[in-house]
Amino acid sequence: MLTGRPPQAVQRFVDAAAKRDFQAVAECFTEDATVTDEGRTHRGRAQIRKWQEDGRKQWEYILTVRGGRARGADGYLMQGHLSGNFPGGEADVRYDFTLRGGLISHLAIS
Repeated sequence: MLTGRPPQAVQRFVDAAAKRDFQAVAECFTEDATVTDEGRTHRGRAQIRKWQEDGRKQWEYILTVRGGRARGADGYLMQGHLSGNFPGGEADVRYDFTLRGGLISHLAIS
């Protein structure tokens, strides 16, 4: 269930990822941000951009946001559904964002 609007950085991330604007995705994050996805951690904007580029080269998918809610003063949990040409074709995912200074400082995807 979506409770209120997501933080601006989260909405910018979702929008930029949908447009495959990899530079805009990276700019949603702090310089020292980390992303943990599929058991790997990507550090800093350059690695985060590469993570998005590499994933989109390998798979075509669409994210449908199914809900979200604040997690404390500096976090946001978002539920999403991915559909695409990856193994299995569909997956429910959880995005756990930590925010700092109006940007994403950590994202864990599970």
